[in-house]
Amino acid sequence: MNRKSFMVGIHKKSENTMFLPSSMKQNGLLYAAFGTQVARCHISFKKNLERTVLLSENLFHELMIPHRSQANIIIHENTVFIGPLIGIFTAGFTKSLSQPFKERSLFFSKLLTLNLQSGGYCFVFGAHQIQWEHGTIEAYLYRENGWEKKTVPLPNVVYDRLPNRKIEDSVLLQETKQRLINEYQIPWFNPGFFNKWEVHQLLEKDNRTAPFLPQSILHPSVESIDALCKSFETVYIKPANGALGTGIYQLTQSESGLTVKHTNEEKSFTSIEYPNSSAFLAAFEKEHDAASFLVQQGIDLIEFQGRPADFRVHTNKNASGKWDVTAIAVKISGKNSITTHLSNGGTVKTLAELYDDPKERADMIRKLSVAALTVSRVLNEHIEGFIGEIGFDLGIDQAGKVWMFEANSRPGRSIFSHPNLTSVDSLTKRRNFEYASYLSEQAIVAPEKLWP
Repeated sequence: MNRKSFMVGIHKKSENTMFLPSSMKQNGLLYAAFGTQVARCHISFKKNLERTVLLSENLFHELMIPHRSQANIIIHENTVFIGPLIGIFTAGFTKSLSQPFKERSLFFSKLLTLNLQSGGYCFVFGAHQIQWEHGTIEAYLYRENGWEKKTVPLPNVVYDRLPNRKIEDSVLLQETKQRLINEYQIPWFNPGFFNKWEVHQLLEKDNRTAPFLPQSILHPSVESIDALCKSFETVYIKPANGALGTGIYQLTQSESGLTVKHTNEEKSFTSIEYPNSSAFLAAFEKEHDAASFLVQQGIDLIEFQGRPADFRVHTNKNASGKWDVTAIAVKISGKNSITTHLSNGGTVKTLAELYDDPKERADMIRKLSVAALTVSRVLNEHIEGFIGEIGFDLGIDQAGKVWMFEANSRPGRSIFSHPNLTSVDSLTKRRNFEYASYLSEQAIVAPEKLWP
């Protein structure tokens, strides 16, 4: 098996032939493949080719290769595979080719541009773009002149970028996903949003990760609120499927009663006094289904300039399918805020901005990386499907202990608005394409490793 990167182009003076460098010569090659499209052809070897692979124009079009590009070549058994062909699965399409995904169009254009530098082919698609009877997709590709549509085969691998839980749960999208996985054996990574409580239960049962978890109880009750408020200075109530810091309540017990702070839809903060937890819970249950919330121990976080701070740590699988830490940023709470979320007035800093001492900074990186990689590996062992990236919200208390507040399978990217985090922003995206290439290759040469 060989795997190398080449410029894939067209040879106009031949028919139904693929030309490979003579250094790759081997007998018995009969087929060329691109995505799920396979064509029988003549394989020829040329001495004057080095980092180029050429296909007859009719073969190039039969395989539905959308354009000339740098791509990987994998030779396995009697077939030459060109790729990877990566499909990014999403929803929320418009009829505008200038902004086919509304405000997310810029994000996807940058993502696909980055893939062009990495090699292979990448496109965006949704359930409605698949022509099942032909095994093809009306794909959205981003090129020098902007967005364009091309018909391509079903991909080697799918990178899931569905925007929210509600869309993810739609019957059509779930059926589409299962069909591509089960009928076509296409690896699908980042298969779904995490549920806070389910993740907590998984990690709580494992001795490697249990020490990182704040005490948490599903479905707040008067008894659970009173018990935690008695043990800890602050207590939080959070939605099990929340995002961006919305719907979080901070509870503080005093002799006069219970002080409750929370963020409303306008992102302003309110503080209400209740005589006891029973009065608070009665008011809370008028607005929320308490069964979908959890009550959690508050942590006395380290502070910067008098404001609590925690850390966003990104982990990604790399080209070998192994976990790496790709980004670490500090999130500092906004004025009067109960969380460090940017949407609630928080700010982002780099570790270098807050830790002048290289030794202190290295120690912080080590602590956070050990925790993030440990949790990544444990989640990977217990959650079905292929996970390619996780965004962690980690905290460090005044005693130096690391805590994990949240794990996000579709991590937000607001921290990368910091000008000094641009390079790691690109790295986190590039790792997703590296992992996609790894999955694509494994599905070809060693599928038993992916689906034991």
